[in-house]
Amino acid sequence: MTSPLTAGTDDLADLPLGTALIDAWDGIAPVTGDPGKLGGWTVTPPALKRGTALRPAPVDERVASSSKVGWGLILPELRGVSAAVQATAADAPLALQKLLAFRNGKVLRYRAGQKSGSFALRDPAADADIPLISPPMGTGPKQLPKYLLIYGPPSSIAWDVQFHLNTLRSVGRLDLTGDALDNYVNAAVTDWAGSAADYRAPVVWAVDHGGVNDITTLMRRTVAEPLQLAFRNDGEMTGLAYLNGAQSPALLGGLLDALATNKPAVVVTSSHGQTGPLADLDQLRLNLGAPVDQQFHALTSADTLAAWQPDGAIWFAQACCSAGSNGPSVYQGLFPAEGDVGKVLFGVAAAGATISPLPRALLGAEKPLRAFIGRVEPTFSWTLEHPQINAPLTADLVKSVYDRLCDATPVGMAMEPFFKPISTILQLYLKATKVYNDEVGPVGAAGLSRALYYKVSSYDRAGLVILGDPAAAIPLPG
Repeated sequence: MTSPLTAGTDDLADLPLGTALIDAWDGIAPVTGDPGKLGGWTVTPPALKRGTALRPAPVDERVASSSKVGWGLILPELRGVSAAVQATAADAPLALQKLLAFRNGKVLRYRAGQKSGSFALRDPAADADIPLISPPMGTGPKQLPKYLLIYGPPSSIAWDVQFHLNTLRSVGRLDLTGDALDNYVNAAVTDWAGSAADYRAPVVWAVDHGGVNDITTLMRRTVAEPLQLAFRNDGEMTGLAYLNGAQSPALLGGLLDALATNKPAVVVTSSHGQTGPLADLDQLRLNLGAPVDQQFHALTSADTLAAWQPDGAIWFAQACCSAGSNGPSVYQGLFPAEGDVGKVLFGVAAAGATISPLPRALLGAEKPLRAFIGRVEPTFSWTLEHPQINAPLTADLVKSVYDRLCDATPVGMAMEPFFKPISTILQLYLKATKVYNDEVGPVGAAGLSRALYYKVSSYDRAGLVILGDPAAAIPLPG
């Protein structure tokens, strides 16, 4: 005889259900219940289908339009204006409002801090500040979108804001107006439709002045060389142009010819950045951060655009101040003002917080650049190669620029591996300062040296910035 518990499906249809018992105790007696009149809920589709799991669905953080990911526009806070108005970006240029609508974005407002140097980021739609430590991601109330575009010069929204947010989110900055802003936005909202930028033909230009007292050899070896090798080993990047200054002088003419011929989607340059004349601040600002070739000639915006239209490329420039300058310098107090390094650091800082002219011109060109990745202030040899064991410290940079950027990852998200070690470096800095404070003699002195190294290293990484929309990504072939 077949038991009701082992009956087939057809037999189960005739099985009387009777009273339902449940494993609950109401404090007096076991809980029972009668199913009542069958129908209604009984015949509705089940919430769970066969094989369906209730694990969380993964969020694709490449999709900026997702409400769980999000895109945000950061503008200065307006005093005396209602939160409802500030949530609309009505004070922003029309082109920027167009980009905000295209990205289905959220408006955030920046408020400068007091003497402590802190700042606030306000969500006007929620009429509340957003926490700047582990904020929830998305476009909902009090949430911080993954992709953040700062609009305005660093004199109105400080570089420090971008440095801080780089460790939390994917951040870019635009400081364009008029036709230049229109050019950029019109390209962005069509994802650079019709772009001639060729994924298969990257350009790497590496100046090398040689000698132990010149950093360009180290930059070529730790930045340009591993990146060009990654490109060369990519079966699709068959048109790579590598201008290696260690083999023949890397000159401006060669760079411009390669840009015009290859029409690259990715450009990597490694060189000194122009930081003079220190005695003429107006002239300094005109040439600030321009790549300098092996005959010490600086690349100008006019010459670049006369030879080549960026047309959707992304440019990584390893050069002092290639993205801009800061004032005062974050390194103030770490190097003596009368030394060679101090003279340059503090001389450039006198120009104030500004964006360099080359990326500004390329981003606002008729066929604009997608994004520019560059430096605010310099890179130090210590941060390219470990000073004790002589090991390169650029693996995260290579991963960001090749493994991620060249895999169609949005530029802001692509650079995340480079910023990730900052928290570890700061932990090491705190340990070194404790050694200095607790110990005397050679041990304490070693703690001070290490504290300097780790502090410089953290500033160095934080000083890499993206100019342009952080959600922009180069397309893959085909």
